[in-house]
Amino acid sequence: MNIDSFAGVPLLITAAVGVLLIFSFMIAKLRNTAKPSFVLYLSAGILITGTLYTYFNRQFIYLVFIILITECILFLYSIIIAFSNPQKKEDKKQAKRLAELRQNMDANTVSNEALQAEKARFNRIIDVNKDLIAKASSFFTTENSMEQFLDYCNKLLSEKVEADGCIILMADDFDNLLAVRSFKGTFPPPYKLPDDLPHKPLRVETNMRFAQFPLQDNIFGEIASAGESLLVTDSVKEPRIYQNGPEEFLKCGSYIFVPIKQQEGVAGVIALSRDPDKAKFTQKDLETAEIITDATATAMKPLYSFLNFAEHKKLTQGGDIATKIQKDLIPSKLPVIPGVGIGCFTSPAENVCGDFYDVIVSRKDRISFIVGDVAGKGMNSLTIMLMIRSILRLIVNTPQSAATILNWANRGICNETMKIDHFASIALVNYNSITKQAQVATCGNNTVILYTAASRSIKTISMMTEPMGVEKEIEYTDIDLQLEPGDILVACTDGVIESLDDNGVQYSSAKLEKVIASHAHESAKNISNRVKDDLKKYIGSNQQFDDTSLLVIKVE
Repeated sequence: MNIDSFAGVPLLITAAVGVLLIFSFMIAKLRNTAKPSFVLYLSAGILITGTLYTYFNRQFIYLVFIILITECILFLYSIIIAFSNPQKKEDKKQAKRLAELRQNMDANTVSNEALQAEKARFNRIIDVNKDLIAKASSFFTTENSMEQFLDYCNKLLSEKVEADGCIILMADDFDNLLAVRSFKGTFPPPYKLPDDLPHKPLRVETNMRFAQFPLQDNIFGEIASAGESLLVTDSVKEPRIYQNGPEEFLKCGSYIFVPIKQQEGVAGVIALSRDPDKAKFTQKDLETAEIITDATATAMKPLYSFLNFAEHKKLTQGGDIATKIQKDLIPSKLPVIPGVGIGCFTSPAENVCGDFYDVIVSRKDRISFIVGDVAGKGMNSLTIMLMIRSILRLIVNTPQSAATILNWANRGICNETMKIDHFASIALVNYNSITKQAQVATCGNNTVILYTAASRSIKTISMMTEPMGVEKEIEYTDIDLQLEPGDILVACTDGVIESLDDNGVQYSSAKLEKVIASHAHESAKNISNRVKDDLKKYIGSNQQFDDTSLLVIKVE
């Protein structure tokens, strides 16, 4: 049956009403006033599609089938609604809501329990830190403070973790090694013992007490390098644990390794062991060891700071005393020598006290000028300086040459069996004011410069040799000079030549020679002042680590 043009209008109206139905369903759902079923959406959609299809194809039969399909869907939906049990459905929803509520309550309970556990752990960490810091302060005034503190920590760890043995290794930054600093209990070595070491308990323990380990190819070094703790419950299955058996005391059980961490990096490693016939270490034991190790690292910091302060204070006090004595030994007023001008300066670096100069007038044909630089600092260098100064003052009065005087002094110093370093660089100038002849001898690296007025030339005449106090049989060499009016001899310590500017560049002999040559027409005192000013300008605010001393001798 065909549909004429006027009959198609109700079809369009029906489709429009269907669209309005869908919009009304959606608005009701959005406003939460009702929950239209999917069946209603489906029915309205089929009705809209069917009427439009009928309108465009002009066949009424299509509309009949669409209405029939829609009625069937709605009929089935009504059957379901009529025979459903709303209360049962509501009960299911309620049961689901209760299950979700219980699950949330359980999760909250677990969270609260975890929070309480973390709070208890935090309080435990605070308590351990407070106790160890307080204990560390009690070692401030004792001998071997750090060793005693580490032994205390060793004992505390062994007790709290119930370990049979514990060792504490500390890092040596200079050699990149770990050295055993504390050892207690029985600790089967987890590393390969030396092949020539007898497997005797005492020998093995002695080996461990003084053992040092690189930061690789051993379990201690790997823990320090990685910075991570390790729990070993089965040492047989752990490839990094070496089995040294078959002796019973060498059989490995379970181990705990914990790095001692500080802001600068890993400061050491704590290792705990438990015998193989006992219960193995647990994760809780590892946590306890980590808490105590962290507290040890925290308490160790102020103890290190105090020990460094005490050492610095001791050196400062010794250096202050040495510097005062050094100033008293340096001539406060230079002698007046006819035909010779003298200029000098000395500038000690903090607590170094290694330089000295001296002018000894024995007679007219023997005036001795000495510039010395002693190795070391503080009271040690002062002791050696006093010895050398006394020896030289005694033997320069003899007719011996400058080199022979240094040879004799060197033998005297080398015969000493002191444990402190006793090396020194010396420049000795013996001057005859009658003949204007000079004899120069040097040992070590003190520099002697000669300016010749006639040719206006300048050069370094000293030679690098072994310092005094190194080799008893060494022989030093004389340098004989015939000086004329206007000629200049300058002797200085290496602190002058090696002074650094802000860029770390040394002052150098070339700069020193340039200043001397530029002011050679001035007096010896003025020349020394010119060098001092130029040196001061060169180094600026840069800190110097060596004394600077200079002596100018000008023939007039």
